[in-house]
Amino acid sequence: MNRLLTYLIISAFILCSCRAHLRTEANNQQQGYADSQVVGVWKITGVSSDVPNDWNGDGSMETDIYNTWSACQRDNLYSFLADKTGTFKITCTGTYNGTWTIVNTQYLEYTPTTLNLESEKMVSMTNIEFKSERAITLSSGQPATITKTWTRQ
Repeated sequence: MNRLLTYLIISAFILCSCRAHLRTEANNQQQGYADSQVVGVWKITGVSSDVPNDWNGDGSMETDIYNTWSACQRDNLYSFLADKTGTFKITCTGTYNGTWTIVNTQYLEYTPTTLNLESEKMVSMTNIEFKSERAITLSSGQPATITKTWTRQ
């Protein structure tokens, strides 16, 4: 009987001491994104700025950049393949092959062949949409943040 009681006490002690290691800590810190979440075909369906600017040169200040785009510019398509290659229809004149990656689980970087590297911080994601942000400096010297909405096709 004493031996059984000793085993029960030791077992209870071990379970209680290990319990802290089994808990998952919840916090508000961004956990990051995986390559598999980005693989697929995406279209930019929204672009906005946190600072009003004359984005299309018509003399009016706006924050909705997407509405200043032509139909041709809105006809974009980004195909991110699992092997870190892709095709990017980002200009009115054609589609580019290129590469892409997720850096530090937070930054989407893609490089269309013959064009510059694009790097954007991913700020939210569902299975059908994600948002990315990029800091820029306007011609006036004022800092601004550009937010893109990407929709899965």
